[in-house]
Amino acid sequence: MSYFAGVRTFDIPTSLVPPVRVNNPVVAFGTSLNNPIGPKLIFSFDEYEQVFGYDGDYTKHTLDEVADVAFKLYKVTPVVFVSIGADATDTVNITSTTVIDAINANLDNIFFLFREVPGTLIAPGFSKDPSVAIAMAAAMETVSTLFKGMAIADIPDTIAYADVPNYKTINNLVDDNLILTYPAVTFEGKAHNLSTHLAFQQAFIDGKNEGIPYQVASNQRLLIDGCSQVLTLTAANFLRGNGVVTVLNFIGGFTSWGDRTSVYPGNTDPVECQIPIRRMFNYLNEVLVRTYWQKVDVPLNMRVLKTIRDSVNTMLDGWTAREIINGGRCEILESENPTTDLIDGIARLHIYWAPPGALREIDFYKEYDVNYIQSIVGQL
Repeated sequence: MSYFAGVRTFDIPTSLVPPVRVNNPVVAFGTSLNNPIGPKLIFSFDEYEQVFGYDGDYTKHTLDEVADVAFKLYKVTPVVFVSIGADATDTVNITSTTVIDAINANLDNIFFLFREVPGTLIAPGFSKDPSVAIAMAAAMETVSTLFKGMAIADIPDTIAYADVPNYKTINNLVDDNLILTYPAVTFEGKAHNLSTHLAFQQAFIDGKNEGIPYQVASNQRLLIDGCSQVLTLTAANFLRGNGVVTVLNFIGGFTSWGDRTSVYPGNTDPVECQIPIRRMFNYLNEVLVRTYWQKVDVPLNMRVLKTIRDSVNTMLDGWTAREIINGGRCEILESENPTTDLIDGIARLHIYWAPPGALREIDFYKEYDVNYIQSIVGQL
């Protein structure tokens, strides 16, 4: 080092790394009046109309329903739209294979185009085909190699509600990345898919919670005015208990009703069967990947590992204090970090945490207490 006299300053890397704030837009595949190529990130109804066209015929142009529900009803933005053709009634050109191929060709590109990870995937109308629903769930299992999300698909109204569990089984509609909805709903005289409403109801609630998906949409108001079938509480609970999100018109008007993914009741692992917990695991996955990607290829030493561990713990402590999670911690376990792996540049950190599930049942026990009667005389 050359000779120096004077005052100098040096920057030292911050010991804590703030987490990346993430946004997980709804991604919708469907047909539109115009047929632009590739995914489009749209921020308003006017922009949608300019790019995709609009005539409000949901039967032909399924993305029009998505635009109306997202921008006019739930006021959710942005939304990623992908057009697969110009007319859903053209059965020659638009098939389930068309939809599946479009999903496989476009979904992984969305993050690289917009730096937004798809949080929820819908294909209203088309997702009633079990092969499309299965493909949607498979696609959201691994998005852009590293991320995960949820698919929402509809069960056809032609299925009686009592036959829904059997329909799920015979069509293999059981996946922890898949939320099933039933039946169809209406708004101002037009039929809508419940999957569309649930996707944006969920996104609206996430938005109120800074994008953190710890609150399930169940028992929250749906912006609809009717339902294709009148379901009693017993019928709605039957569907809910079989891993289907439905509609209940009980206390508070029309609400979504259900907190379980399609794997339930066959799979009762809370991470896989409870929607808010599954979504929180997906969310944490993205936060960790996007926040600590900057640490890939830095020198592997104790200070780096301590910075990562302490930063994760600070984030988890903050979530715990705000009651976003019930608790969490990050540890570096010697048993999970053999010397051979450390030499090879592999470090493992173990996160223990507990996002909250939904409070689905509240029981009150009532008992007549004669002491309150006997005390009357003593008070005279």
